[in-house]
Amino acid sequence: MNSIVIKVSKYVIEKFNNSLPEGVTYHDLVHTLEVVREVKKIGKYLGTTSEEMEMLLVAGWFHDMGYIDNYEDHEERSAEVCKDYLLEQGYPKSKISRIAQMIRSTKIPQKPSNLLEKILCDADLVHIGKKGFSSRSRLLRNEWENMCGKKFSDMEWIKTNIQFLSQNKFRTSYAKLHYDQQLRKNLLQLREQLKNYKITPPPKHKSLS
Repeated sequence: MNSIVIKVSKYVIEKFNNSLPEGVTYHDLVHTLEVVREVKKIGKYLGTTSEEMEMLLVAGWFHDMGYIDNYEDHEERSAEVCKDYLLEQGYPKSKISRIAQMIRSTKIPQKPSNLLEKILCDADLVHIGKKGFSSRSRLLRNEWENMCGKKFSDMEWIKTNIQFLSQNKFRTSYAKLHYDQQLRKNLLQLREQLKNYKITPPPKHKSLS
C-alpha cells in the first residue's frame, strides 16, 4: 500500500477511536472502513490509475472526519482537516485541492462533477443498496436523536427513508450493476412497511396509573 495512504489510515483510525463523540453511531469508523473498501472495489473495476486510487483512498479515509468536531458542516470540516494534514506531510497542493473537492461532493444532495467524485459518492451511500440497510438506518436514526435532537415516530422514519432512497441514485456503472437491484428492493420494502403501518397502526399502550 502507498505510504501516504498508510499514514492517513493510521491517523484517521486513531482519531476516530479516541475523539469521536459517543453519540455518533452511524458516521463512525465502521462506516469509514466500508467506504474505503467500496472505493477500492469501484476504482479497480473502473480502471483508475494508481495516482487516482491514492487520491480516492485518502478522500475515503478523511471524508467524515468532520463529525469529530463539527457535526452540522462536517463535509467542509472534513476537507479542511484533510488539507491541513496533507500539507504537513508535504503532499502536492494540486492533489490536495482535488481530494478536498471530492470530499465536498459527498454533501447531500450529492453533486459529483467527475469520475473520482462519483466513485466516492457511490461508496458513501452504498448502504442504501445493501441488504443490511434497515440496521444501518437504525444507527443513523439514533445518531440524529443523539446529536441533533431529532426524534422520529416509526412512520416518520419510514417516510424519511422512502424520500431519501427515492432522491438518491448510484452514478458509476459498478454501483448500478451491483447495488441498484437491492436499492429497489429496499425502497419497495419501505413502501410496504408504510402501507401496512397505515392499515394496521401499532396499538396504543394504556396507562397503568
